[in-house]
Amino acid sequence: MKFMVSTLQILILSIVQGITEWFPVSSSGHLAILQNIFGFQNLAFDVFLHLASILAVLFVFKKEIADIFHFSDKKNIEYLLLLVIALIPAGIIGLMFKDQIEGLFSNLFYIGIFFIISGILIYSTKFFKQKSEKIDFYDSVFIGILQAFAIFPGISRSGATISGGLINGIKKETAVKFSFLMAIPIVLGASVLELKDLAFSEIDYMLLVVSFVLTFIVSLFTIRVLLRIVKSDRFYLFGVYNFILGIIVVVWSFVR
Repeated sequence: MKFMVSTLQILILSIVQGITEWFPVSSSGHLAILQNIFGFQNLAFDVFLHLASILAVLFVFKKEIADIFHFSDKKNIEYLLLLVIALIPAGIIGLMFKDQIEGLFSNLFYIGIFFIISGILIYSTKFFKQKSEKIDFYDSVFIGILQAFAIFPGISRSGATISGGLINGIKKETAVKFSFLMAIPIVLGASVLELKDLAFSEIDYMLLVVSFVLTFIVSLFTIRVLLRIVKSDRFYLFGVYNFILGIIVVVWSFVR
Protein backbone atom coordinates (compact mmCIF):
# COMPACT_ATOMS: atom_id res chain seq x y z
CA MET A 1 0.00 0.00 0.00
CA LYS A 2 2.88 2.33 0.74
CA PHE A 3 4.19 1.91 -2.84
CA MET A 4 0.80 2.83 -4.30
CA VAL A 5 0.66 6.00 -2.22
CA SER A 6 4.20 6.92 -3.29
CA THR A 7 3.27 6.28 -6.92
CA LEU A 8 0.24 8.56 -6.67
CA GLN A 9 2.33 11.27 -5.04
CA ILE A 10 4.97 11.11 -7.76
CA LEU A 11 2.36 11.26 -10.53
CA ILE A 12 0.79 14.31 -8.85
CA LEU A 13 4.21 15.97 -8.66
CA SER A 14 4.73 15.22 -12.36
CA ILE A 15 1.45 16.84 -13.38
CA VAL A 16 2.06 19.86 -11.15
CA GLN A 17 5.56 20.28 -12.61
CA GLY A 18 4.23 20.17 -16.16
CA ILE A 19 1.68 22.89 -15.38
CA THR A 20 3.68 25.17 -13.09
CA GLU A 21 7.04 25.15 -14.89
CA TRP A 22 5.69 27.27 -17.73
CA PHE A 23 2.75 29.00 -16.13
CA PRO A 24 4.30 31.89 -14.13
CA VAL A 25 3.47 30.35 -10.75
CA SER A 26 6.82 28.79 -9.69
CA SER A 27 7.17 25.06 -10.19
CA SER A 28 9.85 24.88 -7.48
CA GLY A 29 7.51 26.60 -5.01
CA HIS A 30 4.59 24.29 -5.79
CA LEU A 31 6.77 21.18 -5.66
CA ALA A 32 8.24 22.33 -2.35
CA ILE A 33 4.73 22.82 -0.90
CA LEU A 34 3.59 19.39 -2.07
CA GLN A 35 6.75 17.72 -0.85
CA ASN A 36 6.22 19.31 2.55
CA ILE A 37 2.71 17.86 2.56
CA PHE A 38 3.86 14.44 1.31
CA GLY A 39 6.95 14.36 3.52
CA PHE A 40 8.99 13.63 0.39
CA GLN A 41 12.12 15.73 -0.24
CA ASN A 42 14.13 14.91 -3.37
CA LEU A 43 15.76 17.79 -5.25
CA ALA A 44 17.22 15.42 -7.86
CA PHE A 45 13.71 14.25 -8.73
CA ASP A 46 12.61 17.89 -9.10
CA VAL A 47 15.43 18.51 -11.56
CA PHE A 48 14.53 15.31 -13.40
CA LEU A 49 10.99 16.62 -13.94
CA HIS A 50 12.38 19.99 -15.06
CA LEU A 51 14.32 18.10 -17.71
CA ALA A 52 11.06 16.74 -19.13
CA SER A 53 9.66 20.28 -19.23
CA ILE A 54 12.71 21.49 -21.14
CA LEU A 55 12.25 18.74 -23.71
CA ALA A 56 8.79 20.18 -24.35
CA VAL A 57 10.32 23.61 -25.02
CA LEU A 58 12.79 22.07 -27.44
CA PHE A 59 9.86 20.49 -29.27
CA VAL A 60 7.67 23.62 -29.41
CA PHE A 61 10.49 26.02 -30.35
CA LYS A 62 12.56 23.64 -32.50
CA LYS A 63 12.42 25.95 -35.54
CA GLU A 64 13.44 29.04 -33.55
CA ILE A 65 16.28 27.11 -31.90
CA ALA A 66 17.54 25.84 -35.25
CA ASP A 67 17.44 29.36 -36.67
CA ILE A 68 19.65 30.72 -33.87
CA PHE A 69 22.48 28.43 -34.94
CA HIS A 70 22.51 29.72 -38.51
CA PHE A 71 25.65 31.76 -37.87
CA SER A 72 25.71 33.15 -41.38
CA ASP A 73 23.18 35.69 -40.11
CA LYS A 74 24.76 38.27 -37.79
CA LYS A 75 21.44 38.78 -35.98
CA ASN A 76 21.45 35.14 -34.84
CA ILE A 77 24.93 35.51 -33.35
CA GLU A 78 23.85 38.68 -31.51
CA TYR A 79 20.72 36.94 -30.18
CA LEU A 80 22.75 33.99 -28.92
CA LEU A 81 25.15 36.35 -27.15
CA LEU A 82 22.19 38.08 -25.47
CA LEU A 83 20.97 34.71 -24.21
CA VAL A 84 24.42 33.95 -22.80
CA ILE A 85 24.58 37.35 -21.06
CA ALA A 86 21.15 36.77 -19.50
CA LEU A 87 22.33 33.46 -18.03
CA ILE A 88 25.33 34.86 -16.15
CA PRO A 89 23.57 36.28 -13.02
CA ALA A 90 21.64 33.06 -12.30
CA GLY A 91 24.73 30.96 -12.88
CA ILE A 92 26.78 32.99 -10.40
CA ILE A 93 24.12 33.02 -7.67
CA GLY A 94 23.30 29.35 -8.20
CA LEU A 95 26.90 28.27 -7.76
CA MET A 96 27.66 30.60 -4.83
CA PHE A 97 24.54 29.98 -2.75
CA LYS A 98 23.45 26.48 -3.83
CA ASP A 99 23.41 24.98 -0.32
CA GLN A 100 21.65 27.96 1.30
CA ILE A 101 18.97 28.03 -1.41
CA GLU A 102 18.31 24.28 -1.08
CA GLY A 103 17.57 24.85 2.61
CA LEU A 104 14.74 27.25 1.75
CA PHE A 105 12.76 24.51 0.01
CA SER A 106 11.64 23.15 3.36
CA ASN A 107 10.72 26.55 4.86
CA LEU A 108 7.08 27.36 4.08
CA PHE A 109 7.30 30.90 5.46
CA TYR A 110 10.00 31.95 2.99
CA ILE A 111 8.29 30.10 0.15
CA GLY A 112 5.13 32.11 0.87
CA ILE A 113 7.05 35.40 0.94
CA PHE A 114 8.68 34.62 -2.40
CA PHE A 115 5.25 33.81 -3.89
CA ILE A 116 4.02 37.23 -2.78
CA ILE A 117 7.06 38.95 -4.32
CA SER A 118 6.52 37.03 -7.56
CA GLY A 119 2.85 38.00 -7.57
CA ILE A 120 3.62 41.71 -7.21
CA LEU A 121 6.20 41.55 -10.01
CA ILE A 122 3.90 39.74 -12.44
CA TYR A 123 0.89 41.96 -11.70
CA SER A 124 3.00 45.06 -12.33
CA THR A 125 3.30 44.11 -16.02
CA LYS A 126 -0.29 45.34 -16.45
CA PHE A 127 0.97 48.92 -16.31
CA PHE A 128 3.67 48.73 -19.00
CA LYS A 129 3.18 49.19 -22.75
CA GLN A 130 4.98 47.43 -25.59
CA LYS A 131 7.48 49.66 -27.33
CA SER A 132 10.06 47.38 -28.95
CA GLU A 133 10.25 44.13 -30.91
CA LYS A 134 13.97 43.64 -30.19
CA ILE A 135 15.88 42.72 -27.07
CA ASP A 136 19.08 44.68 -26.53
CA PHE A 137 22.02 44.34 -24.12
CA TYR A 138 20.33 46.21 -21.25
CA ASP A 139 17.14 44.17 -21.63
CA SER A 140 19.20 40.98 -21.47
CA VAL A 141 21.01 42.04 -18.29
CA PHE A 142 17.76 43.11 -16.60
CA ILE A 143 15.97 39.88 -17.51
CA GLY A 144 19.00 37.89 -16.39
CA ILE A 145 19.02 39.55 -12.97
CA LEU A 146 15.33 38.76 -12.51
CA GLN A 147 15.97 35.14 -13.50
CA ALA A 148 18.66 34.97 -10.81
CA PHE A 149 16.04 35.76 -8.14
CA ALA A 150 13.88 32.96 -9.55
CA ILE A 151 16.33 30.45 -8.08
CA PHE A 152 14.41 30.93 -4.81
CA PRO A 153 11.35 28.65 -4.40
CA GLY A 154 8.15 30.63 -4.92
CA ILE A 155 9.55 33.10 -7.45
CA SER A 156 8.54 31.92 -10.90
CA ARG A 157 11.38 31.72 -13.43
CA SER A 158 9.09 32.18 -16.43
CA GLY A 159 7.11 34.79 -14.50
CA ALA A 160 10.24 36.79 -13.62
CA THR A 161 11.83 36.65 -17.07
CA ILE A 162 8.64 37.31 -19.06
CA SER A 163 7.82 40.14 -16.65
CA GLY A 164 11.30 41.56 -17.17
CA GLY A 165 10.70 41.71 -20.89
CA LEU A 166 7.22 43.21 -20.57
CA ILE A 167 8.36 45.81 -18.02
CA ASN A 168 11.05 46.90 -20.49
CA GLY A 169 8.41 47.30 -23.18
CA ILE A 170 9.36 44.23 -25.20
CA LYS A 171 6.73 42.75 -27.52
CA LYS A 172 4.85 39.91 -25.78
CA GLU A 173 5.80 37.11 -28.17
CA THR A 174 9.45 38.19 -28.13
CA ALA A 175 9.57 38.23 -24.32
CA VAL A 176 8.05 34.74 -24.05
CA LYS A 177 10.39 33.25 -26.64
CA PHE A 178 13.47 34.76 -24.94
CA SER A 179 12.27 33.51 -21.55
CA PHE A 180 11.76 29.94 -22.74
CA LEU A 181 15.05 29.75 -24.62
CA MET A 182 16.88 31.05 -21.53
CA ALA A 183 15.50 28.14 -19.52
CA ILE A 184 17.17 25.46 -21.62
CA PRO A 185 20.84 25.86 -20.52
CA ILE A 186 19.85 26.75 -16.94
CA VAL A 187 17.91 23.52 -16.42
CA LEU A 188 20.40 21.39 -18.34
CA GLY A 189 23.17 22.80 -16.16
CA ALA A 190 21.24 22.01 -12.99
CA SER A 191 20.62 18.51 -14.29
CA VAL A 192 24.34 17.80 -14.59
CA LEU A 193 24.80 18.82 -10.94
CA GLU A 194 21.79 17.04 -9.46
CA LEU A 195 20.80 13.99 -11.52
CA LYS A 196 23.72 11.93 -10.23
CA ASP A 197 21.83 11.79 -6.92
CA LEU A 198 18.77 10.32 -8.64
CA ALA A 199 20.64 7.06 -9.24
CA PHE A 200 20.56 6.46 -5.49
CA SER A 201 16.92 7.48 -5.11
CA GLU A 202 14.23 5.23 -3.67
CA ILE A 203 12.03 5.86 -6.72
CA ASP A 204 11.47 2.91 -9.07
CA TYR A 205 13.08 3.45 -12.49
CA MET A 206 9.93 2.49 -14.40
CA LEU A 207 8.02 5.08 -12.40
CA LEU A 208 10.66 7.66 -13.32
CA VAL A 209 10.03 6.96 -17.01
CA VAL A 210 6.27 7.33 -16.57
CA SER A 211 6.66 10.58 -14.61
CA PHE A 212 9.02 11.95 -17.29
CA VAL A 213 6.58 11.24 -20.13
CA LEU A 214 3.64 12.61 -18.15
CA THR A 215 5.50 15.84 -17.34
CA PHE A 216 6.51 16.23 -20.99
CA ILE A 217 2.92 15.87 -22.26
CA VAL A 218 1.46 18.25 -19.67
CA SER A 219 4.26 20.76 -20.39
CA LEU A 220 3.44 20.76 -24.11
CA PHE A 221 -0.18 21.62 -23.35
CA THR A 222 0.78 24.29 -20.79
CA ILE A 223 3.22 26.08 -23.11
CA ARG A 224 0.60 26.43 -25.84
CA VAL A 225 -2.02 27.68 -23.38
CA LEU A 226 0.42 30.23 -21.92
CA LEU A 227 1.24 31.60 -25.38
CA ARG A 228 -2.47 32.27 -25.91
CA ILE A 229 -2.86 33.90 -22.49
CA VAL A 230 0.08 36.25 -23.06
CA LYS A 231 -1.27 37.28 -26.48
CA SER A 232 -4.66 38.05 -24.88
CA ASP A 233 -3.08 40.52 -22.38
CA ARG A 234 -4.15 38.48 -19.34
CA PHE A 235 -0.67 37.51 -18.18
CA TYR A 236 -0.85 39.87 -15.18
CA LEU A 237 -3.67 37.79 -13.65
CA PHE A 238 -1.11 35.17 -12.65
CA GLY A 239 0.17 37.81 -10.26
CA VAL A 240 -3.11 37.67 -8.34
CA TYR A 241 -2.82 33.88 -8.02
CA ASN A 242 0.77 34.07 -6.75
CA PHE A 243 -0.04 36.82 -4.26
CA ILE A 244 -3.04 34.98 -2.76
CA LEU A 245 -1.19 31.66 -2.63
CA GLY A 246 1.74 33.37 -0.92
CA ILE A 247 -0.49 34.76 1.83
CA ILE A 248 -2.08 31.32 2.34
CA VAL A 249 1.33 29.64 2.60
CA VAL A 250 2.67 32.24 5.06
CA VAL A 251 -0.39 31.80 7.29
CA TRP A 252 -0.12 28.03 6.99
CA SER A 253 3.54 28.17 8.09
CA PHE A 254 2.40 29.63 11.43
CA VAL A 255 -0.65 27.46 12.11
CA ARG A 256 0.36 24.00 10.93
